[in-house]
Amino acid sequence: MNEGQVALNRLIALVPPPPDPLFGLGSWAELFAELGTEMPSDYVALVDAYGQSEFSEWLALGDPRRDEHGFSKEAEARELGDEYRSFRSEWPQAYPFAAWPEPGGFLSWGNSIDGDCLGWLTAGEPDQWPVAIWPRHHAYRVIDMTVTDFLLGWFSGELVGGELPDMTPLECRRWG
Repeated sequence: MNEGQVALNRLIALVPPPPDPLFGLGSWAELFAELGTEMPSDYVALVDAYGQSEFSEWLALGDPRRDEHGFSKEAEARELGDEYRSFRSEWPQAYPFAAWPEPGGFLSWGNSIDGDCLGWLTAGEPDQWPVAIWPRHHAYRVIDMTVTDFLLGWFSGELVGGELPDMTPLECRRWG
């Protein structure tokens, strides 16, 4: 069993997936072709286990494959990238990331009820992408971990970070 699967199993033991997960309609291969890149393998396994979920009514994890209306992750990623570039042009010190699809750009994988965006900086191979937080009220942060390791560390209390809220009581529900 690889490290990613061990971390996912620990996460599932800590906070089980919803009993009725909501999954995207497209395939991973279609999504990767649309984006022009694969996504980290631990993230694919995470979404395959949890689907589109909400953790403790605060953190939303979406399934980026097409939804029932045909909306795609690529369109969402471009829209978010355009928004980020707009902020970066006005306040470059507060918005230092490149924006997807720029090389090394920020690509979102989740968001909070407070308007924080969580994603990766897409430099190098997908399994090496670090988690990045584009927070609404705090300074940006880059964490050199996989999504699954990040969530496991956060939810278990092993990862200490001032802008990461306490997620107790820890629960996961279907989102959408």
